[in-house]
Amino acid sequence: MTRTGVILTGGGARAAYQVGVLRAVADMYPDWHYPFNVIIGTSAGAINAMALAGSRGLFRHNIDHLEKVWSELTMDRVYRAGSFSLMRSLSSVARKFISSPIESGPISLLDNAPLRKMLKREINLENIHQTIREGHIDAVGLNACGYNTGQNVCFFEGIDGLEGWSVGQRAGTRTELGLDHIMASSAIPTLFPPVPINREYFGDGATRQMAHVSPALRLGARKVMVVGVSANQMSTVKRPEKPGMPTMTQVLGHVFNGIFLDTLDYDIERSRMINQLLELIPQKKLKEAGLDLSPVDILEISPSEPIDEIAAKYLDGLPLILRRLAGASDTGADGNASLASFLLFDPRFCKDLISLGYRDGQSQAKQIERFFSGGTQSRG
Repeated sequence: MTRTGVILTGGGARAAYQVGVLRAVADMYPDWHYPFNVIIGTSAGAINAMALAGSRGLFRHNIDHLEKVWSELTMDRVYRAGSFSLMRSLSSVARKFISSPIESGPISLLDNAPLRKMLKREINLENIHQTIREGHIDAVGLNACGYNTGQNVCFFEGIDGLEGWSVGQRAGTRTELGLDHIMASSAIPTLFPPVPINREYFGDGATRQMAHVSPALRLGARKVMVVGVSANQMSTVKRPEKPGMPTMTQVLGHVFNGIFLDTLDYDIERSRMINQLLELIPQKKLKEAGLDLSPVDILEISPSEPIDEIAAKYLDGLPLILRRLAGASDTGADGNASLASFLLFDPRFCKDLISLGYRDGQSQAKQIERFFSGGTQSRG
């Protein structure tokens, strides 16, 4: 029986899309308890991953709760969005830029202390530990990037026999997962403060992550469902007739897209290319070369509509200061919603993304059915 894994990537508020896809899976298999043996989360996807791992009942009931959380999510539950708090954060950043390195401390534009409070209320860590001890799932891993070493680390908790790894700038280490690991994995660079874990400060797991599929495979999965938040394949390239100097917001938007979206697309493309090459090489030749390689079944589900365009409808939900920083106008869509979409924890936006994820999941029902065929998920 082939062990299944799910990879939930990040992108701030965009991660609401994943809930819709998971809802489609839950509706297809209403009596299942644990569809996935290995769960990997990165950035905001780490929040969804831990919620899945903490399930103690039917999978669909767990998704009910997760959908309720995202549908009612507001910015003040994730970061302090008041004008006074934002101005204080900006003033603090300015002071730290001109102070000495020793006195500067971590720099972040936003205070995400409310997120920790919400996670403590909504995620039962003991349930996660117990679910693993009872063998319902093999492992759950959260990716984070160390700002001192630059190493991308997968902090994982799992069944006996799973070992850590270290390959260049990628590593995996066994630990008991807690709120610090979720906060670190979801700490968007420059926006949210890094989190100290052991002897290093860690930030968003999408940073310097070039092998999104690898941790799931190292933890035992042999087929993986990847739920992304990029609509790169649906976006058409548009060039203006008279290009102007790019704004800071446009530059930052592309930087964030490169961190959160593009590397996943590249990794999946590379994995599929390796699968094609392995089909051309006889197993005997692989063994003679000492290569323990086999094709990986990858099911990718990603937005069928550009998320930026959805976000543009709800930019009025951002506080005025953030609207300015994100390059949005006072009245709404101006085609510059890429950066804003990461911070737009607005119920309207999140509900739209959940609905889009559900439709995309339904449209791939046959692929999902094929994916779970022969898997080792717990069905009741």
